[in-house]
Amino acid sequence: MKLVTPAKGTIELSREKNPDLFYLARCGLGGLGVVAEVTLQCVERHQLVEHTFVSNADEIKKNHQNWLSENKHIKYLWIPYTDTVVVVQCNPPSRWKTPKLASKYVKDEALQHVRDLYRESLKKYRTEADSKDPAIDQLSFTELRDQLLALDPLDKDHVIRINKAEAEYWKKSEGYRMCWSDEILGFDCGGQQWVSETCFPTGTLAKPNMKDLYYMEELLQLIEEEDIPAPAPIEQRWTAHSRSPMSPASSSEEDDIFSWIWVYLNFV
Repeated sequence: MKLVTPAKGTIELSREKNPDLFYLARCGLGGLGVVAEVTLQCVERHQLVEHTFVSNADEIKKNHQNWLSENKHIKYLWIPYTDTVVVVQCNPPSRWKTPKLASKYVKDEALQHVRDLYRESLKKYRTEADSKDPAIDQLSFTELRDQLLALDPLDKDHVIRINKAEAEYWKKSEGYRMCWSDEILGFDCGGQQWVSETCFPTGTLAKPNMKDLYYMEELLQLIEEEDIPAPAPIEQRWTAHSRSPMSPASSSEEDDIFSWIWVYLNFV
């Protein structure tokens, strides 16, 4: 990394040269100078098997520790005003066992009730069709959800109907798929959404402190108590520690893990 600084001009940092300053600058938010050049280490993409299934808070509490230690990647999608939590586990393909990749429902069957809700909502919120309306049957689930939320994002009852439709969609989308890591581990929005991001330590893989689940329990309870029109999903993932002192996941302990929670704010 080359950093342009007011006092020392251009300096070069690496793990070998000034490691302390390197880790500080790596997540320095411009506080140490302007980054002029960066050498990135790339990771070769690889295939992963993604297992998506629907669970609930009680089942997650029972299995959380095992799931964290057994899966290479895992995330929870919490759906406010429902008891549904979508669990997504990602692991390298097993040479010994090939999962059944097809889901119980085809794409059109899984989406039909969401399309019906969108058509019904259009009649409620508009007096006539807009020529700019996209062809409903061509929209993906996330596009349908965004279109629905845009109609009335501050109406709690409207948002709850959308959240319940999302819960039903995921129940019909349970199953496995095999794909490349950059596609599976990315975000549907391509990083374009406005989110409120929270990160905090949650113990170790061997001994998680369960604060991540307590946090979500309190957050969902607060949403309901305050009548907040909170859309789904509230996404929760986990990472290892970072050696960068200014990182939210900073820690000197190798075994520490951190929970990251994204609350989507696009339509709030």
